Amino acid sequence: MSKFKGREWLLFGCLWLVCSLLVFAQWGESEYRRLQDSFELAAHQAYGGVARRLDQNESVLSAINALLIAHEPFDAPALSAFSREMLPRYQQLYAIEFLQNVTRDSRNAFLSSMGQRFGETFYIRDYDVAGRRNWSPAPVRSQALVVSMIEPDLPAFSPVYGYDMLGDAHFAAELRRAIATGQKVSSRPFELYDGGGRAYLLMQPLFRDKTKPGRLGDERELAGVVALVVFCDRLLQLPESQVLQSGFDLSLLPKNGNQGGEPLYQRLHRDADHDWWPLLTRLELRLPLNSDAQPFVLGVGQDIRLNDLALSPLLLREVFVALLLAAAGLIYSQRIALRRERSQADEELFLQSERASVTLSAIHDGVVILRQDRRIEMANPMALQLVDMPAEEVLGLPCHEVFRLMGELAAEFSEDPISECFRTGLPVELAERMQLTTARGKVHSVEGGVAPLLSRDGVLIGVVCAMRDMGPLRLRTAAALEASETRVKEHLEKLSHVARLHTMGEMASGIAHELNQPLTAISNYCQAAIQLLEGVEEAPPQVNSALKLAVAQAGRAGEIIKRLRALVSKRAIETRLIDVNQVVGNCMFLAEYDLRERGIEVVQLLSGYSIPVMADSIQLEQVVLNLLSNAMDALKDEPALKRHVIVHTRREGKKGILEVRDTGRGITPDLLEVLFHPFFSTKPHGMGLGLSICQTIVEQYGGLISAENIPASGACFRIELPLALQAERQLS
Repeated sequence: MSKFKGREWLLFGCLWLVCSLLVFAQWGESEYRRLQDSFELAAHQAYGGVARRLDQNESVLSAINALLIAHEPFDAPALSAFSREMLPRYQQLYAIEFLQNVTRDSRNAFLSSMGQRFGETFYIRDYDVAGRRNWSPAPVRSQALVVSMIEPDLPAFSPVYGYDMLGDAHFAAELRRAIATGQKVSSRPFELYDGGGRAYLLMQPLFRDKTKPGRLGDERELAGVVALVVFCDRLLQLPESQVLQSGFDLSLLPKNGNQGGEPLYQRLHRDADHDWWPLLTRLELRLPLNSDAQPFVLGVGQDIRLNDLALSPLLLREVFVALLLAAAGLIYSQRIALRRERSQADEELFLQSERASVTLSAIHDGVVILRQDRRIEMANPMALQLVDMPAEEVLGLPCHEVFRLMGELAAEFSEDPISECFRTGLPVELAERMQLTTARGKVHSVEGGVAPLLSRDGVLIGVVCAMRDMGPLRLRTAAALEASETRVKEHLEKLSHVARLHTMGEMASGIAHELNQPLTAISNYCQAAIQLLEGVEEAPPQVNSALKLAVAQAGRAGEIIKRLRALVSKRAIETRLIDVNQVVGNCMFLAEYDLRERGIEVVQLLSGYSIPVMADSIQLEQVVLNLLSNAMDALKDEPALKRHVIVHTRREGKKGILEVRDTGRGITPDLLEVLFHPFFSTKPHGMGLGLSICQTIVEQYGGLISAENIPASGACFRIELPLALQAERQLS
């Protein structure tokens, strides 16, 4: 199909779309008018039902008024009997109540009569129906309208008896207006006491003098107020024979209030199957109800959704036309798509070939593809570098004329890996220490494998040899191993040097301490002898001179020892921010061989957080290694299964804690006090300087080292060092 005909199809499709839109617009307008007429008819039907119920409410209240007028004085049993007869007839009536007028003078008589009926605990109460809704005793008021009768008289309504509605701000204004005018008045809606829903009161005052209307405080006597409790939901509920349309909502609005304000009550539709359709518009209507006592406006609303429009015939016709156009367009698009796919397939084939070529050229493995006759079909640059031949000399030659694969120092005949792959048709991995010998006599140690190359039918058509020269890798590995050994050796030399310095320092301190005492004693004895000889006339002068020389030489020996001690003790301390966990890791690496040789299992319970301290890493490693060495000595006589060392690091406040525990026999109590003294040792050939050196190192960083016995677990050495929290970011 030509390019010009494709444009014609596009133009025809656009015209069909415009015509379809016009038809849909005209049809939609007629459907909207139909739905609007149907909505108005249903709204007026609902209006008629609600208006009848309002008339029924006022008729019932008028009948009660006439009944009570005929009975003088107020006849409560007659009102109860009439209420029980009326309530079942009208579904919107929830209850009928009588609010008895109680003045300050009649309060005691009213409480006495109600107490005989309900018991001595009866009292007039407040409720606050629009607020906290809790019962509380009502104060003594000049006038109260108290609930003294409820029909139906259910046990759930017993708390309502004694309720002073005139004292409730929600009802007070309407009650006073009803008493002042003598007319029927409705209250604002409220939530029912038992949680049954929303209702309002239709109230009628009753006077003992029926001939003259009056107000509060005039010559007439108010008997009370009769109130109908009207259930809003049932007031708006239509008969079962009248089915509302889907999306139909009813609401009760105030007649004299703001028409756009909140409704007094809403009865919303519950049609979940209808609500998921897209909303097109909403129809609304406000119908005032003809009742002065119940001044309401009936609000009617309906959501018009897409499924409400009867568009099925039009849609079927348009769908049929669209299918015809779609079929024609599909045929055309398939031809275009086939042409495009062919072009894309050619491009993809080229890209795959280019990717394969670039990949083979970029990888560090030599790749050689052999045909079924074992001639070389392709070799990448790394393979050409291995065989040390150019591509034009390699391609087309049998592989055995270019290179051979054979095992290093093979003791017996073994099949060539390439021949094995051709024979079995399975991948073959090159044996360890496989050697590649080129036609020019060069030998390379290689690793890799030979894989079969199969056709679409599964027929072997060649093999692919992938080989990597292991010579450079082995050289790099050997160099890395040598560098690692050098670093470990240097680290051990630093540890040994620091250990020697500390040993010399501790020995110098110990020797100075031990020698200074006898030298001081010699000097004191000589000076005492000089003083004794001063009173002796026959004393030879040579003795006095010799004693003075002895004192001088003792002082000179003390100065020499002091200078030697100062010389050895003045070691430069290079502190830096280090992590105690890292120090433990270094020591575990250095002591791994000794621990494994002695069959000791190490459990490392290292803190999940870094433990930064300011110290010298080599000196702290010397401390930890010394503690590990002591732990290993303590476990040498223990059974193999009981040789355990636990290294635990943690934070405690502003201190870092390092503990080294063993499962040996512990330390006797008499040795704990002298454990860190210089030249004290429990080992036969020990110098007794190890723990003393550890104490010196830890204390010079502001830390503390201690030892204790753990019951049934062995000895525990604890190191406490101050944390360097201000520099912790340097470790993270």
